[in-house]
Amino acid sequence: MSTPVTPLRPGGAALRPASWSGSEMRVGDAERSAIADRLAHHFSEGRLDRAEFNERLDRAMQAKTMADLTGLLADLPETAPAVPSVQPTPDSRRHQRKMIKLAMERERLRLKHERRQQRRADRRQRIHRLRWVPLLVGGLILVIIVAHWLAHSIAALLLVALVAFIWLRRRDSGYRGG
Repeated sequence: MSTPVTPLRPGGAALRPASWSGSEMRVGDAERSAIADRLAHHFSEGRLDRAEFNERLDRAMQAKTMADLTGLLADLPETAPAVPSVQPTPDSRRHQRKMIKLAMERERLRLKHERRQQRRADRRQRIHRLRWVPLLVGGLILVIIVAHWLAHSIAALLLVALVAFIWLRRRDSGYRGG
């Protein structure tokens, strides 16, 4: 039985350049969790801040080939390599489940944030499209009020009669002089 190539050895695949002939080899959960363990160790030692740890951990968990793991540990000192066991222990499975659960929770929160942002953008767009409706309704109400006042007001009728009288009087005054 052959032993898997793990990035735990000094000078291992995680530290080799992407041009290395085995860089296109697919990685498994064991290699991803080994990198995650080493990153967690460096994070606990204070060499990585939370944002950088999360970014590197995301890259490690999404890695498909050895080339994807390249550079994750390049700027960090070597730690004592853990001996990979042939049979996964319950603790490593528990850790792996915990890491997967953490990654899934981060993805769920990211999707929730994106959906919230999309709903806000849709709401703003609807409001933007309907901004002229109150103005139209106000203008319509004003027209109705003025029409009602003109139709039912004696003062309006007197005003119209006065204007008509003045207009007719001017018209008649022009003919007398001529």
